[in-house]
Amino acid sequence: MKVKQNIFQKSNLYYFVFSAFSLILVSSLFFSGYVLTLDMIFADGAFSKLGIGLFYGLSYSFSYAPFIAFLGILNIFIPAWIIQKSLFFLIFFISGISAYRLCPEKCGTGRYFAGFMYMLNPFVYVRFLAGHWLILIAYAITPFAVRGLMDFFEKPTIKKTIYAALLLTSVFVIETHTPFLLLIFFSVLFAVAIAESRKNPAKIQGLSRSAVLLGFFLLILNSYWLIPGLIGNTEPLGQITTSDLYAFTTTHDLNFNTMFTVASMYGFWRGGYIYTKDLLPYWYLFFTFILFLAVHGFISNYKNEKNGIYIKAFAAVAVLSALLAAGISGPFAGAFEFLFNNLFFFKGFREPQKFVALLVLAYAYLGCYGLAEFEKMARGAKKSTYRKIVAWIIIAVALLTPLVYSFTMFNGFWGQLKPADYPQDWYEVNEFLNTDRQDFNILFLPWHLYMDFKWIPGDQKRIANPASIFFDKSVIQGDNMEVGGIYSSSTRPSSRFIESLLKDGNNMDDLGRRMIPLDIKYVLLAKEVDYKKYFFLFNQSDLELIKETENLYVFRNKHAVSRLYQTLYLSEPLSDLEPLNHTQESPVEFSTKADSGYIVFVPPNLDSAHWEFNGKTSITSGFYAAYPSENGRIYYTRFNTFLIGYLVSFLTLIWLVAWYRKET
Repeated sequence: MKVKQNIFQKSNLYYFVFSAFSLILVSSLFFSGYVLTLDMIFADGAFSKLGIGLFYGLSYSFSYAPFIAFLGILNIFIPAWIIQKSLFFLIFFISGISAYRLCPEKCGTGRYFAGFMYMLNPFVYVRFLAGHWLILIAYAITPFAVRGLMDFFEKPTIKKTIYAALLLTSVFVIETHTPFLLLIFFSVLFAVAIAESRKNPAKIQGLSRSAVLLGFFLLILNSYWLIPGLIGNTEPLGQITTSDLYAFTTTHDLNFNTMFTVASMYGFWRGGYIYTKDLLPYWYLFFTFILFLAVHGFISNYKNEKNGIYIKAFAAVAVLSALLAAGISGPFAGAFEFLFNNLFFFKGFREPQKFVALLVLAYAYLGCYGLAEFEKMARGAKKSTYRKIVAWIIIAVALLTPLVYSFTMFNGFWGQLKPADYPQDWYEVNEFLNTDRQDFNILFLPWHLYMDFKWIPGDQKRIANPASIFFDKSVIQGDNMEVGGIYSSSTRPSSRFIESLLKDGNNMDDLGRRMIPLDIKYVLLAKEVDYKKYFFLFNQSDLELIKETENLYVFRNKHAVSRLYQTLYLSEPLSDLEPLNHTQESPVEFSTKADSGYIVFVPPNLDSAHWEFNGKTSITSGFYAAYPSENGRIYYTRFNTFLIGYLVSFLTLIWLVAWYRKET
C-alpha cells in the first residue's frame, strides 16, 4: 500500500526541520570562545601545526590527515572558534538528514523518526561531552556510506563498487574507527546476502568478485596512510594492552546489567556527566518504546522481497553491536578479549562503547519501518476510527520520544558545555615566546596528558593538555594517560627521560644543563592542579624565572641550546655540547657543517629513527641522533614512504573518478 503524500514528505522540508533543530541545539554554544572538553581542544593555528606533523610523518600515520589539513587551510580565513561551532551544527544537521535519506520514501513520517533518533541519543550526547568530535563527524555521514553499500548489494556494478569505495574512504579521511564499524556492517550484509542467494551460485560468485574488487579499491585509495602505517610504524596500536580494556571498560547502571545499559545506548566508561536517565523518572519506558518500534519494524518487514535482506542485516548488526559494545563487561567477555588480542583493528576499540554507534543506526532504520506500519494503519481507509486515533497517537509519541529521551542535549547539554577562551596571559606568554626567533622546544608542566584547568567553566574542568596546540613554538608536554591503573602507555624515550628528571628534581640544581639534549630553552609551569610539586624549578642554578603571570611561570634555560650540537664525546650524560650552525630546509631536512667529533641532532619528533645524515643512520637510538662529523644533510627518510602513499592514493583517486564518469 502506497502511503499518501503529506506535509512531512514534501520535497526539501526535512532540510528545514533538521536545520532548525540543529540551530536550537547549538544556539547556546555559538558565542566567541571555544568549547573545551576532555578530548576536544581547539585553538587558532592548531590545525596547521597538526597538519604539518601529519603530512611529513613526524607524528603517527592517521587516516584523517587530509581533513586536518583542510581545516588548517580553512583556519587561515575563519577563526577556529567559528569552525568548531560550525562543525557542531553540521554534526547534528547531517546526522538528521543522512538517517532520513537512508530510509525509503515509503516509510513516510518514519523517516523523521529515523533522523531524530540518529541525531538525538545518549551516544551522541556523551561523545559531545567527551569531546570526540571527529567520531561524531564520521558518525554523521555514516548513513550515506551505508546507503552506498546497500546500493552496491542491490546491483554490484563497477560504478556502484567505485562509489562505495569512495564513500568508505571519505569516512576514513575524517576518522579511523568508524570505517571499521562500516566494514562490520558490510560483513554482516554480505553474509545475509550470501545466505539469501544460496540457491543462486552465479549471484554469489558475482557478489564475491565485486566484494574483492571493492576491498582492492579501498586498499589502494587508502595507501596514503596504510603504507606508512604498515611499514615501520605500529606505535599507536602497540601502546594499547589488555590493561586498557579494563581501564576503558563499558559501565552499567546500578539498577540494570551491562547488556541493558548498552542496549539503551549508555555505558560510556567515564563518569561525572549528567544524563537524561539521571533526571527522568521511568526513563527506561522511553527506551522500551524505541526498542518496540525497531522490533515491530523487523517483524513486519523481514520477509519483504525487496528490503528484507536489509531488515535482517540491520537486526543482526543491532544484536552484534550490542554484544561488542558490552566488551569484557558483557556475557562474551572472553570472545571480545580474544578478538582484541588477535584482530588488529580491535585494538582501536579498547573503549568498546563505540560500537553503540551501529546500534543507534539500527534503531533508527528499523524504527522507521516500525513507525511506517502505524502510519499505514492511521491512513488505512478500512481501519476503524479508534485504531486510527491510536495509530496517530503512537506516531506523535514516536516523533517526540528522541527529544524526551535525550532532552539534556538542549540548553548547552544541560549547562555542561560552555564556551570559554584561553586566559589572556596565555596569549601574552605566547607573544613573548614568539619574539625569540630561535628554533627551540618548550617544556610545559605540570606533566600530565589530562589535567584540570581552573579557567574552564563548569564542573568538568579536565581536558587534554592544550599547550602543544596553543603555543606556536614546539612544546614538550606530558603524554602520561593516568587512567585507572595505567600511568602511561607512552614508549617515547624523551618522555621517560623527562619523567626521570622530574622525579629527581629535588635532588639536583642543574636541570637546565640536563635538558640541553632536548633543545629546551624555556619551561612553562602552569598554576594548575599539583604545580607546587614542581617548585624545585626555583632552586635550579641554571634556570631563571623571567616572567610570572596570573596562570603561568616562565623559566629560561641559562645554557645555550640548539637543534644541532657538536661534541667530542658521546658518553652519557652529554656534557660538552656546543651549538652548531645549521640551516632548516624543511620540517624534515637540515643541513650543517662540522669538522671534528660528532654531530648531535635533536629531531623535531624527538625520535632518532629514520633520520639519516648523508645516508647514514644514527649511531645512537633514542630522543636524539648522533653522527660522525662532516658536512652534509640530515633527512627524515620515512617521509619518502609517505610520499609513495600519497602518490598511490592520488593516482588511484583520479583513475577511479575517471572510471566512474565513464560508467555514468
